[in-house]
Amino acid sequence: MPKPVKDEIFGTRKSRLKERLAFDVYENLFFATCVKRINANPATRYILLNECHSEKEFQDDSFSRVIPFFHHGLRVGNVFWQENRIHIRSLRSDTSRTFSAPDELAKFLLKLLQCDGGAPLTPSSARVIDNEEVSPLSRFLRTGMYGRVASTDIDFMIVHDARESLILIEEKLYVQGGGSIGHGQYLSFREMVIDGFSPEKLAKIRFYLLFIPEPSSDECYLYDFMQERTLSVRYPSHFDPRRKEQRIVIPYNELQKTTISEFLGKWVMW
Repeated sequence: MPKPVKDEIFGTRKSRLKERLAFDVYENLFFATCVKRINANPATRYILLNECHSEKEFQDDSFSRVIPFFHHGLRVGNVFWQENRIHIRSLRSDTSRTFSAPDELAKFLLKLLQCDGGAPLTPSSARVIDNEEVSPLSRFLRTGMYGRVASTDIDFMIVHDARESLILIEEKLYVQGGGSIGHGQYLSFREMVIDGFSPEKLAKIRFYLLFIPEPSSDECYLYDFMQERTLSVRYPSHFDPRRKEQRIVIPYNELQKTTISEFLGKWVMW
């Protein structure tokens, strides 16, 4: 039986940044990866999906602006759940498919990611929190992919056309001896920065983890995740029984203390 993908614990939470970003920002994004024991080839095992909430969003191809920043083999697409239909659209080839059931989409994606070989498909035992705010795509990636695909959401992607640059931002509310991040999400983010980005565009890409210890305060801690390209892999420092997951802690001496206001002015609007 395949090892289950990590359960989602909390669903969603209110962003401190969103209300203060006065330019176009992409969100509702999911980076999904075929597990290495089935497909370890970085040219075929990754997909970046933009979850849409209307037909208009699904048909909008503006998210294709991120494509030049990613490896040519990484798929990029829009997904839209519409009653009894699921639509997926490749933004590289501008082709669309419609499925009548989640299982049909799962088998299509597994084949696309070369993740359908080997042992017979068996249902994943991963659980998702019973919360109506958990999106259909988030729920599907965690429970509907037969335990063969790991996935993580990405809070924000910002494309600066004039600067030809891309910024990724992930907000975290967990600070415990440093910045705390789930082991599974950490590994997915590492795969993205090591394999997922276009080598020619690395100088134009920023990826920040923003740790916010107190939601009502402007104070925060910043980590430049692009550093992980040259660092040894980190290992979990503790098991969190409340979240039922292993967690990575990035020590305070590797974080930069700042404020949300300074972060937006100095690092986002650069």
